[in-house]
Amino acid sequence: MASRINLLKNVASKIHLFKKSAIEAGTPEKYYLNPSDNLWKVASEWNVVEHEDFLSLTIHSFGLGDSIITMFDGKFINMEVQKENKEKAARFEHKDGMKNFSIEMNPKFLNLKVTLDPTLRPSQGIKRIFISKL
Repeated sequence: MASRINLLKNVASKIHLFKKSAIEAGTPEKYYLNPSDNLWKVASEWNVVEHEDFLSLTIHSFGLGDSIITMFDGKFINMEVQKENKEKAARFEHKDGMKNFSIEMNPKFLNLKVTLDPTLRPSQGIKRIFISKL
């Protein structure tokens, strides 16, 4: 019985990587990132790796479009498709609303000052963003 109580405490204290899993676990406020619905639709084009002190977000920009602008606005990371590739747009059935993608960072658990990976160039089509945990 005691081990079951400890297991339940661990589940309740866990900070989930994404808000979706936190909601499913019954702790909707305990998450690091909340990707937009549009970003979930193209989940094959990005990933997040959790490390002890930070999160590493990798975005395969060319999978979203030929020209992507990434902006940081408070707790949001916004990505806007400036120039679409018709083949990629058709693959994801892009409509006007599918040109904007975002990730909300939870300021309760993350430092909102992010760092771009200096080893990657925009011409490589990959952006890596480091987000420090509090």
